[in-house]
Amino acid sequence: MPAPTNTLLIEGTFSELAEELAQYVDNIAKADGNGVQAEIQELLAGIRESEQSQEGGVDESTVKNQKNEVLKKIVTRAQVLNGAPEREFTAAYNLLISLATQSNISDQIFARLCAYLSEHPVTSSPVYGGTLAVQTLTTIFNVLSPASESRYHVFLAILKVIRATSSTQAFEALIPQLETNIPFWLQSWSLDDDDARTLFVAVADVASAQGNSDLEYTYLLQALQTIESKHASDEDSASLARRALITALTNPSITDFTPLTDNDAVIALRRSDAALFDLLEIFSSDDYSAYLDFLETNSLSSLSIPDSAADVLANKIRLLTLSSIAATTPTRSVPYAQIAQALQIPSEDVEMWVIDTIRTGLVEGKLSQMKGEFLVQRATYRVFGEKQWAEIQGRLMVWRRSLESVLTVVRSEREKFLREGVNGGDDAVRANGYGDRDGDNQGYNRGERQQRRGGGGGRGGRRGGGGGGDRERDRDRGDRDLQQNQQREIEVGGD
Repeated sequence: MPAPTNTLLIEGTFSELAEELAQYVDNIAKADGNGVQAEIQELLAGIRESEQSQEGGVDESTVKNQKNEVLKKIVTRAQVLNGAPEREFTAAYNLLISLATQSNISDQIFARLCAYLSEHPVTSSPVYGGTLAVQTLTTIFNVLSPASESRYHVFLAILKVIRATSSTQAFEALIPQLETNIPFWLQSWSLDDDDARTLFVAVADVASAQGNSDLEYTYLLQALQTIESKHASDEDSASLARRALITALTNPSITDFTPLTDNDAVIALRRSDAALFDLLEIFSSDDYSAYLDFLETNSLSSLSIPDSAADVLANKIRLLTLSSIAATTPTRSVPYAQIAQALQIPSEDVEMWVIDTIRTGLVEGKLSQMKGEFLVQRATYRVFGEKQWAEIQGRLMVWRRSLESVLTVVRSEREKFLREGVNGGDDAVRANGYGDRDGDNQGYNRGERQQRRGGGGGRGGRRGGGGGGDRERDRDRGDRDLQQNQQREIEVGGD
């Protein structure tokens, strides 16, 4: 299924629209007689003749060249459109964009227009100039095919305008598009690592200008991932690594430094920026005491970290220290005194720091004021290496042995039930006066013999008139006993 196309519809022939635009440009530039309109008249005459011709035989290549020359002359002076009245600005640029789409040099024309809109202000509207520029650039972006590499340059121009004008509205509208579209654009535009890195850094610059440090760090990390190992020590790579590292350290919400410690460009800072790299190692695996020792020999300003970030760094390293204590404690119970000593805080502030650490998502647990302990339910490892894997292996072995013990007990009880449950039921039957089935049958047979014996003696039967009734009652009682015994056996056997 073909991709949807974006179309800009403007009525009129090329010659009519070009002449109208040239006249408008001359009016804004206040050119009298020697403007762009005079320069393109001869070219327009040839184009007009081809448009009006009803006969074939028109040299299309010649007409295309004439159109290209007309557009070049108009675009050369089109910067004056930035001074067009606000109500006419969009219409004038849309007309120029429409003419450019009819040319085979549209990419060159759009590149020049992007420069006009991103590098020069819209002087006719100091307040809404940035918005007008972004709207026009968006129009250019949309008329291009999705796979066009020119979209890459247009998008960079859009980012540049948003950054220069600090347009919060435009930035908020841009954010939802980034996560969804950028991966698709990178694939469609077939960008190499350098171009992709330029795009990521441009997004990070816009986020930084808007004060969105989380988004800035996200795209700085993506930019770092485009650096090949052989270029990790280059100056540009080192500069980007320093920026990403400082952004991570000074951002209160970033507590996972693994993406930085695993990056080649950041690791290369060990040689060029040893102190900054040492600070990264403290925040990734060390504690508050080590941080204080570091500050005794290094200042934050010497690392290009503003002094205003000192409180952020101190708070963060305390939270990370508490997380490490919770993750490494063997008993899952941390005394308040241990926390106070590690964080170098008063005992009465321990609960506040624990609550703050829980809020960051580093730990989960409960505070026991009576015992003066923090009961750890979950803790995040700051560094996950061989030591942590060994610890997890040990815990899994303990859980395995516990489960094996439980299974052994369950299996033993099940076998005991299967072995003793049925026998115990038979004993219960006998204890209640119900014998086995053979015994019951013997009793029943005795009753029958007694009945036959009593019924066979004629005289005895006549003399004991009530004896027959007794024998009938005995037989009925025997039948009921047999039925009860059979029912009771079914109940005991069970399923």
